[in-house]
Amino acid sequence: MSPRTYTHAMIALAVVVMAGSVWLAGRAQRDAVTDSFRESEAVGQLLTAMLNQETGLRGYLNTGRDDFLEPFMTGADEFDEVVAEARVAVPDEHRRERVLLEEADRVATTWHKRARLAVDARRGGTRRDMDDALRRKALMDQFRLTHDKLRAEIDSSRHETLDRVSNYAVALIIGLSLLFTFGAWLTFGRRAAARSRRRGEELAQRERQTSFAHTLQFMDSEEDAHALVKRHLESSVGGETQVTVLRRNNSADRLELATPAEGPLVDAILVAQPRSCLAVRLGTVREGGDPHELLSCGLCGKTAAELTTCTPLLVQGEVIGSVLVEHAAPLDDIERQYVEDTVTQAAPVVANMRNLAIAELRAATDALTGLANRRAIQDTLRRMVAQAARSGQPLSAVALDLDHFKQINDRFGHDKGDDVLAAVAQTLTATLRTSDFVGRQGGEEFIVLLPDTGREGALVAAENLRAEIARIEIPGVELAITASLGVAVMPADALDAESLLRHADRALYAAKDRGRNRVEAAESALPHFPADAAIAAS
Repeated sequence: MSPRTYTHAMIALAVVVMAGSVWLAGRAQRDAVTDSFRESEAVGQLLTAMLNQETGLRGYLNTGRDDFLEPFMTGADEFDEVVAEARVAVPDEHRRERVLLEEADRVATTWHKRARLAVDARRGGTRRDMDDALRRKALMDQFRLTHDKLRAEIDSSRHETLDRVSNYAVALIIGLSLLFTFGAWLTFGRRAAARSRRRGEELAQRERQTSFAHTLQFMDSEEDAHALVKRHLESSVGGETQVTVLRRNNSADRLELATPAEGPLVDAILVAQPRSCLAVRLGTVREGGDPHELLSCGLCGKTAAELTTCTPLLVQGEVIGSVLVEHAAPLDDIERQYVEDTVTQAAPVVANMRNLAIAELRAATDALTGLANRRAIQDTLRRMVAQAARSGQPLSAVALDLDHFKQINDRFGHDKGDDVLAAVAQTLTATLRTSDFVGRQGGEEFIVLLPDTGREGALVAAENLRAEIARIEIPGVELAITASLGVAVMPADALDAESLLRHADRALYAAKDRGRNRVEAAESALPHFPADAAIAAS
């Protein structure tokens, strides 16, 4: 069949199918109108039957003539028949209509019972009181209201059905048009569309990578950059993709999870070394899932996915980690390019962030003890003082100085003195809470900051520190290791950072003067007024 003949045949088929669709839609509209008319007619007969009953009842109650009871009794029977017909006419899916129908039946039944009581009373020669007539009237009004709602609901359902059928017809015609258009496009424009799609995907890839590289420059930390890499690749690579970033620690002897992971990989990474990951070990991209691989990766084989792609993070020939992509289907060329470009762009940024973080950590850390140094103490103190002022909670400072430390250096050497300082630092860190802060002020003096801690709690904490330090034993140091501690509290003793440390130092000097190896609290000269007012004054 020639292309021209094929085109004519497709057009003829499209016309036939669309004509059939229009015919089906018209038939559906006629059926909807017929069903709606049947419902409306049955519901209308409900009101007629009720009015016949009401007319007969009123005539009998006014005259006492039995011939008026005939329309009353006939109307009751007709009402029951019409209700049964209406229940058949109203579809089950029209729940609101069925609820209103049952409500009308219930009201009519109640009205009929009261009407029968009125008839029996009239036969007995008595009349029901006015209240009974008013109740019947109220029931009739309620029936009329329910009947009107039911009619309105039927009309609304009819309009909705007609609209739905019309929309269906339009949608069907549009859908078929699109289907035939798509078929023609597949037949005559597949290659051109494929080339256009390819160019579009490549353009989208470049735009996404440009956006990723731009966003990467605004990350504040290595952790943020790792998280961005994970999000970008999981959204860019199709299918069910799980991305995990691995990093070499600062000592370059361990591999760590830089982003969250699940499954067996979490347990495997706990004992992983850099050589456990083939991508890190060899510095090349490694794809898992090939049964003919001569070398097996100790991490890729621990994932739940059958297919993996692990790309090293390379910076000037040094591997600082890797990006592990778990995917259900093989990656196509564009997806591979996504992974390669992302890792290439992220590696130098992550390396710079790591170097900067290490430099900042070293600048704020005492090399001997590993504690915060004087500069970090000042920064932390200012931050904690501001936080205490905002929250209205106390902040305690403990100044700690080792007793007779000069004797230790003189008698046993500076190396032993360094061992003592390191042991004291380790003891302080182990004894304090995670929310507390400790730093080395210089020499043998340390500063401890206790947030949300008043005087009583600070004294208890200081005494615990003193007792733990007294238990320290250093081989080769035949001298008791003790410390004197001074406690000051904000806002009871001071309203700013400088005054807080000054009062803690004075308390420390008092402990020295009173025999050493003890804890003393600051003797505040501030007037005693509520803590909230003191904080507000700061």
